[in-house]
Amino acid sequence: MRFCASCGSPASLGASFCSACGLRLAGEPAPPRAGGLTPAPLAGLIVLVGFLTVGLALWVVLLSPGRGPERMPLAKPSGEPPAQAASGGGMPANHPPLEIPADVKGYVADLEKKAEAAPKDVAAWRAVAQVEYRAGQIDRSYLDKAEKSFRHLLELDGKDLDALRGLGNVHYDREEYPQAIEAFARYLEQKPEDAGVRTDLGTMYLNGGDAERAVVEYEKVLAKDPKFYQAHYNLGIAYAQQGAMPKTLEALGRAKELAPDDAIRKQIQATIDRVSGSPGSTSPAGAAPGGPRTLQAIVEDALRTHPIVGPKIVKFEWSSPTAGQLRLREFPMDGMPEMVRTKFLDRLKGQLADAKRQANAAGAAKLDLVDDGSGQVMASVTAE
Repeated sequence: MRFCASCGSPASLGASFCSACGLRLAGEPAPPRAGGLTPAPLAGLIVLVGFLTVGLALWVVLLSPGRGPERMPLAKPSGEPPAQAASGGGMPANHPPLEIPADVKGYVADLEKKAEAAPKDVAAWRAVAQVEYRAGQIDRSYLDKAEKSFRHLLELDGKDLDALRGLGNVHYDREEYPQAIEAFARYLEQKPEDAGVRTDLGTMYLNGGDAERAVVEYEKVLAKDPKFYQAHYNLGIAYAQQGAMPKTLEALGRAKELAPDDAIRKQIQATIDRVSGSPGSTSPAGAAPGGPRTLQAIVEDALRTHPIVGPKIVKFEWSSPTAGQLRLREFPMDGMPEMVRTKFLDRLKGQLADAKRQANAAGAAKLDLVDDGSGQVMASVTAE
């Protein structure tokens, strides 16, 4: 195992940047210089990329699925294998909130000024839009800037593929499903063979509650590329939402067969274990055959297949049909930046409210998140 010479943190195998401080690890060659970049801004950009691809692995997953051609859109951030991302990628639980370094902010601001000074320069606007989007993984205000830049690109060229995919990514990260679907669909009109974007499109349908449309898109991907394991994985998640367990296990099993390494195979196996049942739960698995599902079963199914929460679950303990505790091991609630914590809890509250509606449950529903080691209640979520 290697260790960072700057802060002493252990480095993941094959990592180029330290997951704790974001600096390049000793022995890793610096990337070639890009034309027109001075050494100081380039150094800042390297630090930014380090934060985005390694140090922010956990936070990027919590906020949204990541970008990149080799990923499972429901479970993997850009640049990290899913299993590492789901376990935090080496980020210490008490890591302080990350901020964009001042020199990187200055670099982005300089790019923005240059683009504004050349309103018809496609290359300048493409560069600034992409950098703003990456910065938006740390500071969400940059997503607004990225959206404006991508839209300006589309004003210059309504068929610009980078702009269409980038705009879709921005809406993806904000969980604005209809807008993301529109952007990805326009992209695919020109490049229908792009398996990654079509899988993203399917995931937007899935997250938006339309598992049937998601299945259609994933099957289109697999018709052209039967070995695209990300689509098999997401197809399994879509089938799970439809309650089609045999198809779920078949798709997840195929994804596991095609996965490129042991880390990803282990994560897929963990998903298979969760959707097929776990001995850790003290609640009923569901309602009687043919009857409505309970709130408990709906909540457990949703959280056991969650890419971040699922691997950390020890057990559920229900004190009533609508109230209980979720015991988690090594879940870094206290280390989350406030923005991430708020978004995570808001989404969890929405899932609890959806479960309450599906189960037609009366009264308020409440779930306490408990650290299994200390017994401390880390957060409580209530849906009226």
